[in-house]
Amino acid sequence: MSDSLKHKYMDAEHAAAFITDGMTIAVSGYSMAGYPKAVLQQLVQRKREGDPLKLNVISGANIPWVDELLSAEDIIAQRAPMCAHRNLSRQVNSAQVILSEQQMCDMPSLLQKKKFGPIDVAVIEALGFDAQGRLIPTTSVGMTQHLIDTADAIIVEINSGYPNYLQGLHDIYHVGVYPHRKPIPLEAPAQRIGDTGFVIDPDSIIGIVETNISEVHKQSQVRLSEESEAAAAHLCAFLEQEYASWQGKLPPIQSGFGMIADAVAKALGSSSFHDLEFFCGGVSPAILQLLASGKAAAVSTGGIVLDEPTDVLLSGMSDLAQRLVIRNGDITNSAEIVSRLAVIAVNTGIEVDIYGNVNASHIAGSTVVNGIGGGADFAHNADLSVVLIPSTAKGGAISSIVPMVAHQDICEHDVDVLITEHGVADLRGLSDHQRSEAIIEHCTAGVYQKQLRAYRQSANNLCANHHPQLPDQAFAWYRNLKEKKTMIQELA
Repeated sequence: MSDSLKHKYMDAEHAAAFITDGMTIAVSGYSMAGYPKAVLQQLVQRKREGDPLKLNVISGANIPWVDELLSAEDIIAQRAPMCAHRNLSRQVNSAQVILSEQQMCDMPSLLQKKKFGPIDVAVIEALGFDAQGRLIPTTSVGMTQHLIDTADAIIVEINSGYPNYLQGLHDIYHVGVYPHRKPIPLEAPAQRIGDTGFVIDPDSIIGIVETNISEVHKQSQVRLSEESEAAAAHLCAFLEQEYASWQGKLPPIQSGFGMIADAVAKALGSSSFHDLEFFCGGVSPAILQLLASGKAAAVSTGGIVLDEPTDVLLSGMSDLAQRLVIRNGDITNSAEIVSRLAVIAVNTGIEVDIYGNVNASHIAGSTVVNGIGGGADFAHNADLSVVLIPSTAKGGAISSIVPMVAHQDICEHDVDVLITEHGVADLRGLSDHQRSEAIIEHCTAGVYQKQLRAYRQSANNLCANHHPQLPDQAFAWYRNLKEKKTMIQELA
């Protein structure tokens, strides 16, 4: 530690005092990991004591803990790039909070150009400083270097509550700013091409807070449904059929969080595949357990979510740093790298239409759930883009396969395969008419299959074009749901 920083050590209350009403603050964290804790808790305490605190909050990606903590006290005035908790989503949908929803691939450029306005203070969690004065991250890298570079002032939380094995897992590659952007020399998920810490100007640091707050959850695995497990089994069977086309080596897999992602991890764990590789924006304990068991050979990610069983497994791995790499978001969501590695993208959504367009963020087209995130980045650039989704929701009252999505996050042209618990629709090489037929016949629940067949026939009869759609009839599904609490309709 530099002598010039010794006088900047203080408690969380004094550090939080640098943040005042109306400021824009940035927080480290990516894919639910690596976020500051003590300073934000002090902001909440101040609000409870009567401080009229309203802040614009920027992060690298989704951080549910931060959104839950701050939204509960009505501290957030504006949020970017996602909202990751239902309370904040309610505030966004009622226009109490302004949400600037962004794709992950756009965040570096937007931060560099200060399109969210000046960042007054960035609060960054770290393990500490290395001998070169670089800041060593905790469980995520994400967009933190860009937050450091663009903020007027930095508060650092040095958290000793993390496991020792995190040291040496990080790989931060500086792509550069146009017109000096560099190619990214990454050819394998476990390859290292960058630094182990963030470059930071000591003069920009206004406070250093020492904490000991664990981010390891008791148990974070999601309870799986029969539908998600069936869909994941269909995926593995499909990949086994496709295996020969990759010349005997399965490409790296991208997956996210939640029931579908954990079901995929479970299915892959019991599959015939070996030496699996993952290239993801973030990974759950289910993926990390595949790494610890030896089923996965390498995991590259922007952040890791830990629970207690997984923490124990990782702490016993002598070669963890050779197999697990935590990277910056410029790399994890790079079109160049996703394409070069021939990634298999596995995404999910709220609904998919009969042509393959995906709504991943808005219920009925207007009510935001979380935000687009990075799924579209992977879907557009992957060698194989797969969407897994249960065919129905709310006990069958809602069909996840609809005539026309009410909001589009992933374009039909970026979806190669659609899978539900009912089966697989391989959409590659098909016309729009053929895509709709494959999706209806292979992926749709029985009662809705009849409705979609009837809709498709009407669209073909009344709109005999390349991509037949009847908006009035399509959106009648949502009207029926609103009025009768179900999408099931009586057919003539």
